[in-house]
Formats: sequence, C-alpha cells, structure tokens
Amino acid sequence: MKLLFDLSSNKSIYDGVTVYALRILRGFKEHNYTDISILSNPAIYDYIKQNFTEYICIKATINNENGSLIKNGWKWHKQIKHIDCDIIFSPNPYLTYFTHKKIVQTIHDLQPLKVYKGKSLWAFRIFLPLILFRSHKIITITDFVKNEIQKTYPFINPKKLHTISNCVIVDKTRYSSSPIAEKYLLYVSTLWEYKNIFTLLQALNILKEETSHKLVIIGKPMDEYWKKVCVPYIKENKLEAHIMHISQPVSDQELAQYYQFADIFIHPSLLEGFGYTPIEAAIHKTPVLTTKETALYESTMGMLNYYEPATDPEALAQSIRQLLAHRSSPEKLALISETLQNQYDYYKQAEKVYQLLKNK
Repeated sequence: MKLLFDLSSNKSIYDGVTVYALRILRGFKEHNYTDISILSNPAIYDYIKQNFTEYICIKATINNENGSLIKNGWKWHKQIKHIDCDIIFSPNPYLTYFTHKKIVQTIHDLQPLKVYKGKSLWAFRIFLPLILFRSHKIITITDFVKNEIQKTYPFINPKKLHTISNCVIVDKTRYSSSPIAEKYLLYVSTLWEYKNIFTLLQALNILKEETSHKLVIIGKPMDEYWKKVCVPYIKENKLEAHIMHISQPVSDQELAQYYQFADIFIHPSLLEGFGYTPIEAAIHKTPVLTTKETALYESTMGMLNYYEPATDPEALAQSIRQLLAHRSSPEKLALISETLQNQYDYYKQAEKVYQLLKNK
C-alpha cells in the first residue's frame, strides 16, 4: 500500500487537528510502517521534514495567505494527480472532494454547523456533504460524532463510518514544585463561547469569598467573545486578583506542571467531539470536573466528576466546593489515569488507523 498522508491544510503544529495527525504519524513511525509520503502545508513543512525523515515530504502548493477554497482545491487536485499513491489519508478534510483517488477522512465533529456564521457556515454546509460522499471510509473519533453524522447526513452509507478514538500523549515527568505559589483551579482550552468559560467565571464569583484558590486560565481567545463578554464581567465583579490568564502557548513541560498541581481541573464545555484536556488532566492524576455534554461523557468513560446543568453556575460552584472538601483518593486517581492512558495510547490507535487504511 502506497499511502499519502495529507497535511496540506494544517497550518500550525499547535492546532488540535494537527496534534491528532502528528500523533498518528508518530505511531506509524514507531511501527516502522513504510511506503508513506506526506503532503505538507508550507507553514509546517520544515517541522515535518525534520521530524519524519523516514518519509518523503512534499510541500503543498496551497496559498496560505489569500487562496480561496476553490483555487486551493484546484491546486491540490493538480498536485495530487502526479503523486503515486493507492490511498490518501486526510486527518483534516478540506479540499478532498476534488480527487477521484481513494480517500479516508477523519471527521472530528460537526461543531461548525453550530458555531460558524456567514460564509464559513455556508462553505461547511456545501462542501462537507461532498467530502463525506466522496470518502472511501470515514474515521470518527467518538461514537457521538458517528451518530451525529448519521443523523445529519442520512444518505451517507453507515458502513463507511468507523470509530477510532484520538490519541492522548502527556509529559509523564512528575514535577516536584508548583508553577505558582498559590493554590489554584485550572482551565485549559480555547476561549470560544461554546467552551462555556462564562459559567466558570460566574461560579468563581460565587466562591471568591469562600476560597483563596486562584483560577488559572490557559487558553487563547478565538473571537471577540472573551473581550466583549468575559473581560467586562471580570472587571465588574472585581475578579482580576482571582484570575491568572495565560494566552500564549505553553510547553508540554509547563502544561504538565500546571495539570499536576491543580486542586481541580475544570472543563465546562458544551460542545466537544472528543475533549483532550480533561483526559490529559486525569492522566496526570488530577481531579477533573466536567460536563456530560456531547461526546464528553463517552470520551472520559464516565470515570470523572460531572456537574449538571452545564450552564448553571450554582451547580458548578457547589461541585467545586464538594471536590475541594472531599478529594478523590490517590488510588482512585491512579486507576483513572492508567485506564485512560491505555484507552488512548497513540501506538495502539495508530495501528488501528493503519489497518483500516490497509484493508481497502
């Protein structure tokens, strides 16, 4: 099997979908799978070429600055025609409706249908059904996503859909000291509105006189929501002294320290196709409080702490109180960590993906 691993639309190694792809590639590399070429976006080409020397790396002709979907799709199609491959694996479906070659896609979620607006929403509505229809096989990262696709696009043959979970890799070093002097609660994720950070801020406001814990927020604002809604609320309720916000990317080592010394990791999200960060925190043996929304209860295997309703700050505040007063035992946290590590091991998941690609 000659495989083309398509990273043509992946512009950053820190993007969640690119992280997924790189972990699969790492698994392929460690399994010594051969006959693999990588079509890389120019923005990450040097990184890919340096870190995956075993494979042929081809620079994509896509225009990152001002190329439209149609123009980039046509460039992609012309380039693909001249690459010798039996099958294309695309972990980030984008331009793949242009090719007649066999293609396997990973669909991470249908959140753009709920989050996007304007032209971006219409582009997703038009092109995703074409991508799904053209796919030889489709990998879904949870059964929740698989079921959503079946409900939203009933014309897609369900035999095409195969659930293979994401890979989760964390820095396993156990650090000896906390990254900050104060006790803290931790949130790690982007700051989209659907991540429900506002409910967490409201819960913090309820608890601010009861606890000395800071809320450490590690996450980048993705639109105007943080600036226009959250920041004014923080100022109005004088929460500045209770919050530490890190908006720049942190290293895996720094992130591991923040995970390991948090008294509670809180993930109040309303929409997830998988949800990396509560699983990462739990693997670090940190108590996790999250919701049962969308794929979260499935991906966390029902093993963590959950509060309901997800948008109720009083319910969230009460759950935080309970967890601070009654921390889970080290034995229970260790069992959760071991179970999730085994479930989402990148070496095992990469093998599942490769076998699916191989079995045409």
